[in-house]
Amino acid sequence: MAQRIWATWVRSGAVALSMVIICASAMSLAARPSGGQSDLQARVQKLEAEEAIRNLLVEYGRLLDAHDLPGYSKLFAREGAWTGSFGTARGPEEILAMLQKSMGSASAYDPNRVRSIHLMSNFSIHVDGERATATSRWTNFARTEDNKLVPRLAGHYNDTLVKEDGNWRFLSREAPRDIPNPETPAEAGKSP
Repeated sequence: MAQRIWATWVRSGAVALSMVIICASAMSLAARPSGGQSDLQARVQKLEAEEAIRNLLVEYGRLLDAHDLPGYSKLFAREGAWTGSFGTARGPEEILAMLQKSMGSASAYDPNRVRSIHLMSNFSIHVDGERATATSRWTNFARTEDNKLVPRLAGHYNDTLVKEDGNWRFLSREAPRDIPNPETPAEAGKSP
């Protein structure tokens, strides 16, 4: 009889110990870093954010080249700031007004009459929750009078981004020129 009691107790103890080990393992696996996410979920969200930001950076150039200035200005957050050769403006409305003043009203986009294109490259994106920073390079190519595509200007972007209304937007964008073109009116008289 004592042997059966001992065996039952050992089995019960082993079962209880097994349950403790299983529960501890499950709790360890379920431990979630910031925001209640698993490590895998957090990594996937970060990769998705980086891809969305990369798409934003490319869309910026596409809209600029198509002279879709209203669409371009909507890439900025409500308090977003743009600083570059045209000056500084804050918020989509001011950015739109600045671009219209500097670039004029462009005719409808015609792929056969593209004046210039922006080549975006060297993206470096660092996401931290609902904010991010990015740097990238740009080269502007333009058509010559004899219809050849030539590099005209080059520079880089320093960006701070924010997720606003579920979409990534520019909170600040600085666009310094690294290689200016002294033949353009905006660059005349400036040394490289």
